[in-house]
Amino acid sequence: MPRTGTWGGDVESAQRLQHVIERNCSCEINTAGQRNGKCPAHQALLDQRFLDGLLWAQWLRERLVLEEQR
Repeated sequence: MPRTGTWGGDVESAQRLQHVIERNCSCEINTAGQRNGKCPAHQALLDQRFLDGLLWAQWLRERLVLEEQR
């Protein structure tokens, strides 16, 4: 059974993550336009701990910025 990760953030943060993955993608594309395997950037999307860590870091950053503005 393949592992899958679930993004727990909002749509906007999912779109930002998608753009980051696309910018860092190193997948090899075959002549039919399909990916041969998964690059490390795409592989990270399967790791739930990684995705949860990104969400936590995003939350923490927002909180720290708000605290600095006080």
